[in-house]
Amino acid sequence: MSAETPVLASVHHPLGKPGGPGLFHMKGAKLPAYIENVARGILKSGRVTDKGQAIQMAIGVMKNWASGQGNVKPEVRAAATAALAEWERLKAQANATPNKK
Repeated sequence: MSAETPVLASVHHPLGKPGGPGLFHMKGAKLPAYIENVARGILKSGRVTDKGQAIQMAIGVMKNWASGQGNVKPEVRAAATAALAEWERLKAQANATPNKK
C-alpha cells in the first residue's frame, strides 16, 4: 500500500456527483484525496454500500494510520496525518460558515 500512497493521497476520484453541492454543502469543497480513495476502496470491497458510512470508516482508518497502528510506513502515517488535518480544517470552515439553505 505504501508504494501507492503518493497517488492515493493526491489524486481525487470523487464519490459525489460532479457539480454537486460540495463537501459540507460548501461549493468547490471536496474530501481530502486520501480519505476519498480509501472510502472508495471500502465501497468497492462491498463491506458497506453507504457512501457516508464508507467515509466515516475511512476517517477511522486514517486515525489509526496517523497514530501508527497497523505497522504502517512513515509515508503512510504522514499522508494520513495530512488528510486528517485537511478534513478538520474543512469541518471547521463549514462550521464557521452560516447555513445558506
